Amino acid sequence: MHPVITIILLGAQTDSSPLSIFKRDNDALRLIITLVQESWASHVHRTDTATKLQRLPIQAGLFVLPEPIPFPAPLMDDQGMPVPVHVNMMPFKMVYPDPHLSSCHVRWPSHAYCDAHVAKALPDSLKRYAAIVAACLRRVPDEWEQIGYITVHESYVEEGKTQRRPGLHIESPGMAPPGAVMHGYHRFYCWGGGRFGTQVPGDLDEHGIVNMKGGIFVASNMADTCRVWDCLIEDHGKVVGHLGDISHLRKAIGGNEAGISLEAGEICWITDRTPHESLSQPKAGFRQFFRLVTSKLSAWYEEHSTPSELGVAPNCEVVKGNKFSNA
Repeated sequence: MHPVITIILLGAQTDSSPLSIFKRDNDALRLIITLVQESWASHVHRTDTATKLQRLPIQAGLFVLPEPIPFPAPLMDDQGMPVPVHVNMMPFKMVYPDPHLSSCHVRWPSHAYCDAHVAKALPDSLKRYAAIVAACLRRVPDEWEQIGYITVHESYVEEGKTQRRPGLHIESPGMAPPGAVMHGYHRFYCWGGGRFGTQVPGDLDEHGIVNMKGGIFVASNMADTCRVWDCLIEDHGKVVGHLGDISHLRKAIGGNEAGISLEAGEICWITDRTPHESLSQPKAGFRQFFRLVTSKLSAWYEEHSTPSELGVAPNCEVVKGNKFSNA
């Protein structure tokens, strides 16, 4: 139950509370709770994947890249068993993925030359992800030469368990922490930002290729382990809980049936205001998770993030301490 609803119900039962006048008026309490829930729902802006390629000035909460990409083989130990890897929000330089091409508007499938170029910006343990990184960077040309943040989580996950933090949430936690830097169109804490379909030049180039502005790319080697919703939470600082929790908005965004469960190898672009959640693993196995957060980041949590092996520093406020301590 959301804390606001809990406070209303407790207040109605506490004689010293102004809400105690509703102690025996269940109809009034139901109306108050309904109005609160309707207020939450007013922050949900639904978008439509089917119209994103029609050159219409709409917003978009997500975009699944049309071509799934194979995940690299995991690292193996001497006994031939996969080695767990957990790199979180490591800063790296987002290089131009196709340096041999004369025009950034030409899009070719990734090949060895491009992958090798992108691999130079990654530490040895992550060079095998160069093809996936390159596929993402081709979609965000404004991010080239900026500092991005890569996450790779590879581990054995039991059936019914989640690899990543569970719960419906968005990446932006709402209000910015002290000292955090705001970016452009954001009034709140940025965790990659993300714009598409808002009449920004370059959303669709002359070849019909989709270009996003900032945002986050996510992918996994296992199907049905991540669900996303094609909508945005607007003015989200007024409705999100701790660390972007929006579990109280599940009904407002259409419930589970309105979400999209990602297939293996699908790369999905989302904003930091796009609802998503990690799903319980349908079967046990070694899951590989990839995420690329683009440059618009308000704060980098030192305790929870992986420093760059190549000496690349985060281009934002560095926050010390445990970000879950106030959960």
